[in-house]
Amino acid sequence: MTKKGSTWEACVLIIILLCFTQQQVVTTGYLVNDIELLKALRNSLVQKRDVFPSWFDTKTAPCSWTGVKCEGERVIRIDFPCSMSPLNIPFPGNIGKFRSLKHLNLSHCALTGNIPIDVWSLENLETLDLTDNRLTDQVPPAISNLRNLRHLVLDDNGFSGTLPSTICELKELREISVHANSFSGNLPDEIGNMDKLQSLDFSSNFFSGSLPSSLGNLTELLYIDASLNNLTGLICPEIGKLSKLRILVLSSNMLTGPIPGTIGHLKQLKVLDLQNCKLTESIPEEISGLGNLTYLNVAQNELDGEIPSSFGELENLLYLIASNAGLSGTIPSELGNCKKLKIINLSFNSFSGPLPEGLSGLGSLKSIVLDSNRLSGPLPMWIFNWTEVESIMVSKNFLTGPLPPLYLPLLSILDVSANRLSGELSSGICSAESLSILHLSDNNFIGDIQSTFRNCSRLTDLVLSGNNLSGKLPAYLGELQLITLELSKNTFSGKVPDQLWESKTLMGISLASNLLEGPIQPTIANLSTLQRLQLDNNLFEGSIPRTIGNLKNLTNLSLHGNKLTGGIPLELSECTKLVSLDLGANRLSGEIPRSISKLKLLDNLVLSNNHFSGPIPEEICSGFQNIPLPDSEFTQHYGMLDLSNNELTGSIPHSIKDCIVVTELLLQGNKLTGSIPREISLLGNLTSLDLSFNSLTGPVFPQLFSMTSLQGLILSHNQISGSIPDNFDSMMPSSLSFNVRTSSSLLVLNASNNQLSGAIDDSLSNLTSLSILDLHNNSITDNLPSLSALASLTYLDLSSNSFQKSFCCSICDIEGLVFSNFSGNKFTGLAPDVCTKARKCIPSEPDLPPREETYAPGPILSHAPVLGITFGASIISLVVLIGVLRWRMMRQEAVLLGKGKQGKKTDPTSTDELLIKKPKEHLSINIATFEQSLLRINPTAILSATENFSKSYIIGDGGFGTVYKAKLPEGRTIAVKRLNGGHMHGDREFFAEMETIGKVKHENLVPLLGYCVFADERFLIYEYMENGSLDFWLRNQADAVEVLDWPTRFKICLGSARGLAFLHHGFVPHIIHRDIKSSNILLDRNFEPRVSDFGLARIISACESHVSTILAGTFGYIPPEYGQTMMATTKGDIYSFGVVMLELVTGRTPTGQADLEGGNLVGWVRWMVANGREIETLDPFFSGSGSWKDQMLRVLAIARLCTSDEPWKRPTMLGVVKLLKEAKINV
Repeated sequence: MTKKGSTWEACVLIIILLCFTQQQVVTTGYLVNDIELLKALRNSLVQKRDVFPSWFDTKTAPCSWTGVKCEGERVIRIDFPCSMSPLNIPFPGNIGKFRSLKHLNLSHCALTGNIPIDVWSLENLETLDLTDNRLTDQVPPAISNLRNLRHLVLDDNGFSGTLPSTICELKELREISVHANSFSGNLPDEIGNMDKLQSLDFSSNFFSGSLPSSLGNLTELLYIDASLNNLTGLICPEIGKLSKLRILVLSSNMLTGPIPGTIGHLKQLKVLDLQNCKLTESIPEEISGLGNLTYLNVAQNELDGEIPSSFGELENLLYLIASNAGLSGTIPSELGNCKKLKIINLSFNSFSGPLPEGLSGLGSLKSIVLDSNRLSGPLPMWIFNWTEVESIMVSKNFLTGPLPPLYLPLLSILDVSANRLSGELSSGICSAESLSILHLSDNNFIGDIQSTFRNCSRLTDLVLSGNNLSGKLPAYLGELQLITLELSKNTFSGKVPDQLWESKTLMGISLASNLLEGPIQPTIANLSTLQRLQLDNNLFEGSIPRTIGNLKNLTNLSLHGNKLTGGIPLELSECTKLVSLDLGANRLSGEIPRSISKLKLLDNLVLSNNHFSGPIPEEICSGFQNIPLPDSEFTQHYGMLDLSNNELTGSIPHSIKDCIVVTELLLQGNKLTGSIPREISLLGNLTSLDLSFNSLTGPVFPQLFSMTSLQGLILSHNQISGSIPDNFDSMMPSSLSFNVRTSSSLLVLNASNNQLSGAIDDSLSNLTSLSILDLHNNSITDNLPSLSALASLTYLDLSSNSFQKSFCCSICDIEGLVFSNFSGNKFTGLAPDVCTKARKCIPSEPDLPPREETYAPGPILSHAPVLGITFGASIISLVVLIGVLRWRMMRQEAVLLGKGKQGKKTDPTSTDELLIKKPKEHLSINIATFEQSLLRINPTAILSATENFSKSYIIGDGGFGTVYKAKLPEGRTIAVKRLNGGHMHGDREFFAEMETIGKVKHENLVPLLGYCVFADERFLIYEYMENGSLDFWLRNQADAVEVLDWPTRFKICLGSARGLAFLHHGFVPHIIHRDIKSSNILLDRNFEPRVSDFGLARIISACESHVSTILAGTFGYIPPEYGQTMMATTKGDIYSFGVVMLELVTGRTPTGQADLEGGNLVGWVRWMVANGREIETLDPFFSGSGSWKDQMLRVLAIARLCTSDEPWKRPTMLGVVKLLKEAKINV
């Protein structure tokens, strides 16, 4: 070998050695670098060393730490053990520096903040699982760098923005799961390029647009969940190409059109969930070919037609859910061939006919729910073949015949309420050894129950109300483990057995409206768990036992309408949890005890129609002091204080000002003296004030007419005096003033039969909302001013005064005036006693004698007939206003007018029916459209979540109940509406409430999650709406202008219109809302509108011409025709919605325009438009934008159309939606 060759070989050897050494250095560098990174990561976990003990064990090598895995000398896996111990720290900043990382699992760690950008550059990463953290980042386009990624799981975080199309470049992806985030925008069309994808879950986000047709290219897909988004359009037929698909969930979107028949090609499909969309047409026969299908849910859609009989071929079907789907016809007998069926839910449809005998072979059936259909015929004996059944619910149908014995060993829930079942109840009911909830209410059952339920040892809820049951109450009822006992509205008689008062489990008892008698036994004190006791309208006598004070958990007590005597026991004040106390319509006497001050939670107190004497205690308002929340969903009906028709003396205490939450103050029919305290004007929530039939003196102070919430003021039959001044700017303390400078909500004013004198000032016309004005039998003199501005007036009685000068004939031109009386005055010239339609009043000329033919005076009546006509018409007029003035108040006055002060008629209506509801449904929440037919929630969970319905949890209060915010143990936030009875008088109304709210499902209606019956009350469980009501944002929010910009307002307008259109047109029978207003439009977290509180609605059948006489409404939104027709219609809803549109466009309140032309918002807009000033009506914050201005004017025009005086000129709600869509497109 030459020297040159030796030199060359030496060089090669050196190079090899250098390369080897460099490789060793690089490899060692990986190890040193990753270990140092692990140590740095450990330093950020010092506060959580108990979660990572091995990380802080000096004897354990870093690559052996829990959750760490090294491959060779590189860290390839980090898996934090957070499932039981969340970290609650920011996302670790150095995670992205582990360049060899293949698997990163930081799930359930409660990490916060953003993900470092270098994490998206980990090119070797195969699994990224960040489930259940608090990350609020966006997924960047740089995600495409993760080219080896197979599993991407970002569930339960706060990620937002769009899903970048670059994610579709990850060709190795098998799984994408971004469930429960805030992603939005369209799904990328390129999604079809990921041909290895097997699982795709983007549920519970805000994705919009249609499903990409390219999904059909993902032939390896096994699982798709796109539920709870805002997807629109058709279900693409290409989905039928996914031949390996096993689970398809598209529920809770806005998908439209038919279910594509190509779904029938998915032969491997096991789960098909299409509930809560807008799917139409019939169910395709092709679904019958899905032989592997185990779960089918098409509930809450707008389908039509029948269930295909070919469904009998689905031999593996376990769950069939089709509630509220628009289906009709008969239930196919062929379903009996689906031998594996466990759950059937076909409730809230229009199925008719008998239960098909073919179902008798379903031996695996666990639950069947057929509520709210039109099923008829008997409850067949063959149901005994369902040996595995646990729940049978067939309420609200037309079933007839007897209730058969229940030889069903596992049956725990039976609900056959609201049918036409009859006959006696057999003790064979208890053959169902597991029976715990039994609802048989509102049928025609007869006979006694002496031994019927004796052997029902597991029974907890027994509801038998609204039947024809009779006989004595059996003693064994107290020996059962009952929680709820509801026997109201039957004809049970005799005494309540002592054993019932000794129950250790009962929390709610309702025995109202029976013939029970005898005393209430002192042993009632043994009911230590009792929370609600309702004994209304029976024949109980004797005194209220003092031992009642031992019921420390009692929240609602109603003994209304009995024959109880004696006084209110002082011990009752020990029931410090009482919220509602009704002792009205008894024979109680004595003074109202001052110890009532201990009842700090009291919201409703009714002591009317008794013989109480003495003064009203200063402490009467101790329990009415919960300040209404400023963001309350509602503004009315916080509480009732009714002391009417007693023998109370003395003056009204000045402490009355402390009754902050009282909405109705009823003190009529007593012997009260002194003047009306000015402090009453401080009651900002007061809607009704009745002080009639007392001996009050002094003036009516002017502040009464400036109370913005007051709708009814009745001062008649007192000794109120004072003159009516000419100049309101120099008003004397003893004067009666109508000086209303701002909008007044007063609807009824009755100051008749007093000693008022002087003249009526023209400012009386400022009370533009007045419907009833009665000042008869006073000493008012001088000229009668024109009252033509009182356009809402329906009843006017000014008789028996001393009016002089000429009569103002324009009064008779008031369009809606149905009763008038001017007799007994001293008018000069021509003046009618009443206004008539036959002949118009024409003023007489001074130089000519009066001509009798120019008016129709009507017959001259004696005082008694006039009095009867007067108050008869008054009552009729008040029915028109029942939504704002409760019927009770005026009826009690009518009784007094008919009887005078000689006798007092017992009010047969239990105020407890107005304040609490009787048990109807089982002690649970019924989620009819979920996989399980009955989702049980322990009532204690609701009580615990609201701290026994503490006032601090109140988020709203309205005519149908109080709304509480509650967080269930599993973390879900809900809204619980605790129903009271302000407008509901028993079981039938509650059925209507549930029929309506439970059936109606739409993205623009507040969703009902379920309902719960707890003792004597009922609760509706709603989805919680984070942003409260539209009224709240329009009135109270400082940043409302920025949040509710015009595009958001238009979105709210269109969405609300869609919700109301669904009520009117979405199904038959149609539903009338009756109380559309801005406070009944709630806003979710994205300010999407949801129409709420359609519990007033009643199902209106086509044969009734879509009309109901049950009225509601709120002043400012009530259409003009309701004052004449007493009929609620869909056209009335449209008028109310037009007012809401005007609020959105103008930014003004519906009743705050008294100082402007038109008197209210509708009138003001009309006046402005008529004078060419429509631009000035637009909200000045937004009208400056050219494009917005055009759209606002279009909406203004639609609103004016909706608020036409003539109902026939108003469009339908479908027409409104169409017009709004056109306004959206044209801008």
